[in-house]
Amino acid sequence: MRHLCLLLLVFMPFGNIQAEPEQGPQPVVVAMGNFEPYFLASSQSGIFTDIVTAVFERMPDYEPHYLFGLSNNQLWSAFAGGRADAVANVFDSVELEGCRSDPVFRFRDVAISLLSENLDIESVVDLKGRSIVSFEGAYDFFGPSFSAVVEKAHYKEVEKPHLQARLLMAGRYQVSVGDLMIFLQARQSIAQKEGRDALPAIVVHDIFPQIYSRMAFKEPAVCAAFNEALAELKASGDYEAIYARYQTTLQ
Repeated sequence: MRHLCLLLLVFMPFGNIQAEPEQGPQPVVVAMGNFEPYFLASSQSGIFTDIVTAVFERMPDYEPHYLFGLSNNQLWSAFAGGRADAVANVFDSVELEGCRSDPVFRFRDVAISLLSENLDIESVVDLKGRSIVSFEGAYDFFGPSFSAVVEKAHYKEVEKPHLQARLLMAGRYQVSVGDLMIFLQARQSIAQKEGRDALPAIVVHDIFPQIYSRMAFKEPAVCAAFNEALAELKASGDYEAIYARYQTTLQ
């Protein structure tokens, strides 16, 4: 009887033995912002999007799925409500329940003037006496060193970045203060509508420190894998190449 059982096992058709199905990469839903050129929903790209995608390409066990076009409030609503597993562009001042990644995204705030103005701006102090246009909240964002030199009679904050570019290029203000990439994106949009010949030459003054934001994840394991892949991306040179490519495109 024992030999009969062994023979039955030997001649049992292999089709009856079912292999366990292979599991694919774990999906990670990432809540993304809504400001160009960092997030471009129409092409599923942008500086920050390309960085996140490049990091996940080094994480074979995970696959990103993006929720584009979300405001700050919508980002956190998606994260807290379970619609998103991660959030892009998180500043250290934001309180959250989850894991913060290492610094990922870089902002380069600068002062921009027209070449024809021939302004000598080497530090924030050199903004004193200049007419300035900036983004909403800039007066407090840049701190006391900035607010101390701003003359409110000659200072304006605007809601939309393209207004900064328009007001500067029209000569209404001497200096535009804000993120370089956002300004260049706005300037390019104007050029596409009115022609590049209509754009006056500009000078970029690096007078503010660069700042970084992070990713936030619900799962610590995903966060740890992201940090490891991010370090690999930076070491490869591809991280800086993404910024360089967009800056060249927007010039």
